[in-house]
Amino acid sequence: MRVLAAAVLFVVIASTVRAQTAPVVNNVRASQRADASRLVDIYYDLTHNAPCTVWPVVSGDGGATWNVPALTLTGNVGHNVAPGPDRHIVWDAGRDIPGVAATMRARVFADDGGTLSNMVFVAAGSFPYQRSSSWTYVDSFFIDKYEVTNVRYAEFLNDADPDGEHWALCMEITRSAPPNVFYTVPFGRENYPARCVSALDADAFAAWLSEREGRTFRLPTQQEWEKAAAWDPTINKYWTYAFQSDSISCADANVFVNVYCIGAPTEVGRYNGVTPETNDAKSYYGAYDMTGNVFEWTATGCGPTCRIIRGGGWNNLYKTYESRSAGTASPDGTIGFRLVLDPN
Repeated sequence: MRVLAAAVLFVVIASTVRAQTAPVVNNVRASQRADASRLVDIYYDLTHNAPCTVWPVVSGDGGATWNVPALTLTGNVGHNVAPGPDRHIVWDAGRDIPGVAATMRARVFADDGGTLSNMVFVAAGSFPYQRSSSWTYVDSFFIDKYEVTNVRYAEFLNDADPDGEHWALCMEITRSAPPNVFYTVPFGRENYPARCVSALDADAFAAWLSEREGRTFRLPTQQEWEKAAAWDPTINKYWTYAFQSDSISCADANVFVNVYCIGAPTEVGRYNGVTPETNDAKSYYGAYDMTGNVFEWTATGCGPTCRIIRGGGWNNLYKTYESRSAGTASPDGTIGFRLVLDPN
């Protein structure tokens, strides 16, 4: 498709991220509208037995690379897309690539959780960062559904840290004595958030995972973190708390609300509505525990030896739980974290 963001001619390719029983993407069609909107309509059929995460990528060089910034996306894109015919994505090419005129190729990917089972998709777009009247644009990204757990962090330590550089005594992970060093998680604590992790430890975990997976994982910026926590683009609503609510209770998050809801960190994803005492307390995009439990590192600095932390902890005052609330900590602070991944 000839895009003039200015116009784009599309050659389309169906692509599937394979899991044990792979979803199938086919019958992909794309064209730019003839009006002045510069919008591109991408249609595809999705065959699978469960909802999928779906995202497109675009090439401007015949498929040699797939790095055209197709970021402003609406429709049947992102997490929890139901299978069916004529799924429809709208790409605002005029916004993402203004002034570009080229013949382009598009691919549509679908993943049923086998590859990105720990992550949810946040589509590109603007939102009222810090609840201000000035909106901030954020590119699309994937973010961890849950805080990184003890068992995931121990895997990193066992694979890449025999010297204990990224381990601390206060962690819920034990380290055996040299020379045969190995790390273990006490029974029942596997799915609790990794704590006593410094920002530099979290960076090292991201670098290790990136090398293992062949993708670039990193800490979120505070703008990315806040959008994943607070924003609902379907109704243009900024939620006070990261579970689509402007009120908070002990059924929604592990927080301090006049009394301690639990009085210690709890396993990730506990507030999923499965047990009678909890609500299904996830953000619009599907991320859990972004309010309470443990503070989380971001990649955003606040000085030479300072990083922004978000989300509040299980024992903090209630104001720290608001999605727009930010704190600061040194890189060797004892905080938890989750990672993001750029879709292209």
